Amino acid sequence: MPPKTLTGVGAVMSAAHRDREGALHGHTWEITAWFDEGRCAVGLQQELVEHLKLFDHQVLGDEIAWGEALGKRILVSLGCVKVEVSRPLERIYAVVYA
Repeated sequence: MPPKTLTGVGAVMSAAHRDREGALHGHTWEITAWFDEGRCAVGLQQELVEHLKLFDHQVLGDEIAWGEALGKRILVSLGCVKVEVSRPLERIYAVVYA
């Protein structure tokens, strides 16, 4: 079986959310979206950047306040096959696969 090849693009956003105790605080989130090979990386990156504008400098709702849920939302919205969500300063990561 030949290896599968993906194209990845990334972007950064800042957003706040409430922790489990209800305290509001913010993070810088780094998002990498992976797509099946064959699409233009520059165009895919622009799609990701535009999509993240929905969340950038906003308070995330409870339904997407965690990396895993945010990754699922991005995966479904953009039709990618994998999304990596990280908060690099805290060294916290989430990965979502199609």
